[in-house]
Amino acid sequence: MARRALVTLTGTVLALVTGCVSVNYVGTNYAPTEVVDVFFSPDDVRRPYTVMGQATAEVDVLPFVSSGQGLQAKLVEEARRRGANAVILGGMTKRTVGGTTQTTGQVDRRKKKDATYTETSTTSDDERAELTGTLIRYQ
Repeated sequence: MARRALVTLTGTVLALVTGCVSVNYVGTNYAPTEVVDVFFSPDDVRRPYTVMGQATAEVDVLPFVSSGQGLQAKLVEEARRRGANAVILGGMTKRTVGGTTQTTGQVDRRKKKDATYTETSTTSDDERAELTGTLIRYQ
C-alpha cells in the first residue's frame, strides 16, 4: 500500500512539473521524427547538421522539486514534433517574474492606557526556471 502511494505521489509531482511547462519555438518545421538525440555541447555532435531553430522551455519553480528533467523532456518532445534529429541543450536559468507581500497586524489592548500595534510582512518571489535548446537536423 505504501509503495502504491509513493508511486502515485511521484507521478503526481512529475505531472505537475511537466504539465505546467510551456515551450516557445522559433525556427523551421519538418515532419515529426521518432528519435531525438540529446547533446550538451555542439562539440559533442559528430555528424554534419543544420540548425533548425531555438526552443525555450519554462516552468514555475516549485519548492523541493527539481525542474531540470521535466524541462529537458519537454524540449525533446518539442524537437520530435518539429522534426529535429537532435537538440543541443543550453543553459538552465531561473528568473524572478513577480512577488507577493502579505502583511498582518495585531493590536494589543491589555494595557489600559497604551495600546500597541504589531505588524508583520512576508514577501515571497515567484520564480520561473528556463532551459534553452538548439534544434538540429542531420545532413
